[in-house]
Amino acid sequence: MLDQPVDPFASKRAAMREEFFAKLFLLGGWLGATDTYKRTMWAAVPDIAVGRAGYALTMRKGLPEHGAGDQLIMAGHEAMLAQWFHRPLKRADILLAQQWFYQHSAVRAFPYEVWKTILSSQAGEDIYLPVDIWGFPGGQTFLKGVPCVVFEGMGGAISYLEPAMCRYFVPILQATKARLMKLATAADAEFGLRSAPTEVSNLILLLARYVGGRGKLTSNDTAEFLYPELFASVGTIGHEMMCAAQSFERSLAEAEYEMMDRFVSAMGQASLLCDLVDAETVGLQNALRVMKAHPGKFGVGIRVDSGDIAEQCVLYHRAMIEAGLSPRTIVFEDEVTPEMVRRVYDHFRQATGLEPTMLFPGAGGYWWRVVHRDTLAAAFKRSATGAHPNVKFSNSPGKESLPGYLRVYGRDDTLIVADASEPPLGEPLFVPLVKQGRIVYNESFPTQADRADATWNRYHRWELSPRVQEWQERFRAMREREIAAVRERTTS
Repeated sequence: MLDQPVDPFASKRAAMREEFFAKLFLLGGWLGATDTYKRTMWAAVPDIAVGRAGYALTMRKGLPEHGAGDQLIMAGHEAMLAQWFHRPLKRADILLAQQWFYQHSAVRAFPYEVWKTILSSQAGEDIYLPVDIWGFPGGQTFLKGVPCVVFEGMGGAISYLEPAMCRYFVPILQATKARLMKLATAADAEFGLRSAPTEVSNLILLLARYVGGRGKLTSNDTAEFLYPELFASVGTIGHEMMCAAQSFERSLAEAEYEMMDRFVSAMGQASLLCDLVDAETVGLQNALRVMKAHPGKFGVGIRVDSGDIAEQCVLYHRAMIEAGLSPRTIVFEDEVTPEMVRRVYDHFRQATGLEPTMLFPGAGGYWWRVVHRDTLAAAFKRSATGAHPNVKFSNSPGKESLPGYLRVYGRDDTLIVADASEPPLGEPLFVPLVKQGRIVYNESFPTQADRADATWNRYHRWELSPRVQEWQERFRAMREREIAAVRERTTS
């Protein structure tokens, strides 16, 4: 039996993956990684703070892009759960936080009973939050308004999680955007690095993009090293090289041609960047000249990213054919969105009568458009206290929360939101994510991507179970009666 080759990169890759998720853990294990009012609330009502509670995370809105409708794709458990659960808290850190918030903070409050109860229930230095989390697995398509992650356990401890868990909007948006791009083009629209505020953020979104649409191409070299089974790097000429041969002693065209030719001679292939001087005159002629000078290098293509992109794709394709060159890949950029991809493709079909199989989108900044909480209106609300369901009322449509210890089932094209005490009302869609403060969810990214393929466009409506519906109606009736009574008193 032959020995398996030793992977020289395995130990470094494992260490970097650990560091990546460790960076997401709340800063230094400090209890301040939450909103200040978590301290004041649970200091005021300690009996309620230590009791059992349920919370639900809900995306109240859909992605406002063509083709999404009300659909969203779950992603990001690996990163989002790492914020509080990548490793245990430390007893000494909790006690130090208590000292700071009691004696030095501008707001002198600390939920003493919450943390005393947690500390007294566990021995040793490592402390785990008494929290269980359920939710949709990665890749599951769901609908706006349906709880996507639920939390159960000590209410005061769950409450601390709100700011971190609301950040689920980021990978959910990214996975859904990836699906829309996949529907617009069979080509793999590259996700660049520079639009991300940090490299860690870029990695989080790359993984979510893979789950939603199996996108692989990226200019983030770290991503390819960390996950070589998921990502492939792409690189070609940049403007900084293209302008390096310029001087006042030669023409701009010759300087541009030199850089194109030197790159192709050294690398063997390229997406020639033709807009340094002018994409429709000087750049076009230089690109054709380089291709003719390297007749056997069919990997030499074009990159356009300014001006009339749709028309330039047609222009370059026709020019290559007229010059006797084989059709080459044309990468088009400049704020590419799924809608722009469809527009460029349609223009190419109408102008040439051909399918745009040689056109390749580079999406760039699209992956960061509308990536903010208000896009989905992420809401983290208490749904139960002890044996009693809770709701958060609202005068705005769609902002009222749902009561109960919630679970979600699938039946035909319908999602059903039910209480955990009810018998299953369809296929159970929630899975355990965290048990007593320890992450238990560990699916591979290809498995999650398979689920996105299988569930997109599967669910078109959602409804409440009989029990949750009854609770909702009772709460609404109580609210209406009490509002009417106050109005009657104040107007009389």
